Amino acid sequence: MQWWYWPLGGLLFCLILIGANQWTAMKKLRLHVLDIITLPVWVIAHYTMGYALGVSYIEWILLFWFAFGAILAWFLLQKNWDWRHFWHRYWQWSGLFGIAVIIVVMILGFINH
Repeated sequence: MQWWYWPLGGLLFCLILIGANQWTAMKKLRLHVLDIITLPVWVIAHYTMGYALGVSYIEWILLFWFAFGAILAWFLLQKNWDWRHFWHRYWQWSGLFGIAVIIVVMILGFINH
């Protein structure tokens, strides 16, 4: 199996979700595409990094991201942010950060192969 199947499958999954969100009753829910794809993005990033580079450092990246989130929570919750609003935004930012990790790993994978 080629390493680039995982990001390609993830992109296809995201496109299907965006289409389902636009043309079905999912619009009525308060869920956005970033709410749904956060966990699959990190799984895809783990497998992509493992297949492309031979080793996956996603656990360390997530540890860094959680430490950054703790500092960000401490700072923003003191600025009178609602904690539910913050954690919802942090969840969405986690999905965006995971997508950025996938893009960087794909670039590194194409350079290495």
